[in-house]
Amino acid sequence: MKVLHVISDENIGGAGVLLTTLLCNFDRERVQSIVALPQGSALIERIRGLDIEVIELKHPCDRVSLASIVELIQIIQKNKPEILHANAALAARIAGRLSGRCVMHTRHCCFPPTGLLQSGWIRSLSGKWNAMLSHRVIATANAAAENLVELGIPRKKICVIINGSEPIRSVSEEELRRCRERWRIKENDFTVGICARLEACKGQRIFLRAAKRLLERQPTVPFRFLIVGTGGEEADLRELAKTLGIEDRVFFTGFVEDMAPVYRLLRVNVNCSVGTETSCLALSEGMSASLPMVVSDYGGNRAMVGDEKAGILFPSGDEKALADAIEKIALDEGLEREMKKASYERYLKKYTAAQMTEHLTAVYEEVLR
Repeated sequence: MKVLHVISDENIGGAGVLLTTLLCNFDRERVQSIVALPQGSALIERIRGLDIEVIELKHPCDRVSLASIVELIQIIQKNKPEILHANAALAARIAGRLSGRCVMHTRHCCFPPTGLLQSGWIRSLSGKWNAMLSHRVIATANAAAENLVELGIPRKKICVIINGSEPIRSVSEEELRRCRERWRIKENDFTVGICARLEACKGQRIFLRAAKRLLERQPTVPFRFLIVGTGGEEADLRELAKTLGIEDRVFFTGFVEDMAPVYRLLRVNVNCSVGTETSCLALSEGMSASLPMVVSDYGGNRAMVGDEKAGILFPSGDEKALADAIEKIALDEGLEREMKKASYERYLKKYTAAQMTEHLTAVYEEVLR
């Protein structure tokens, strides 16, 4: 079967990483892929490097315009995909339906209805509209599926496929040494990291305030804090670190193309989300590197951690509880070893790229039937 994937990302975020992971793992005898995305997107070279055909869109596909819909209809007519799979590309879903194709889209986020969607009848109309545009909706967590139902999507149209990831590669001692120098990490530092877009919903402010508490409580523990990623909050977060007086213990890495050294240097992998989170790739990647997790209880995070002692949940937004959890791991080597083992076992059981890709392929085949 031929699938046209349409994604609106201009930078490399979670949806883009997820798409490239799928493209790497599809059985090409079963799924032939084409990708349409904005001109100049940072994803282009990464996808072309996989020997996948890329179509650069002249018009934005994340909002509805006649020009975008016409452009996508022409692409569909020329390439004749059987399935159009959209990621935050509303114009693509409309074009797919007008072209008589099987249309699917993935819901990567989770948040309660806001604004006009708080009205029941508007939510009902929105749900009917979205249901009409897609034959099947992929939710990346049970929390996202419940959110879709709340927004008016019929449950029978929703399929939950948890995000999977490739295992994090091994890293040489020399590579680790260079990264320690670049990020000002000493060999015996207890390094705690958060890997996410620098946006308010990801909770880096909570992370910094918890770091302040830890440094005050445990002055003899050599804590080092890494904030990995870029985004609109970066300047404010740097200023907050300075205001808290902890800028010498916090390092902002910026965007990191190859995350393997990050995960291999961390002792604890943190997720502080206060919004949107479903099945976080930074968590599944961290689990593949046997990292203990400390995770807010927002959205799909609780399900990601599970009951296998792979991580500690804390109430979303509670900086004290976050500091307590990190402190508990830092002061108990036996607990850290136990959590490392449970984390890797949970990755193998739930979150491999192969499992995710096979599940999605089966949905493609079922929808076509």
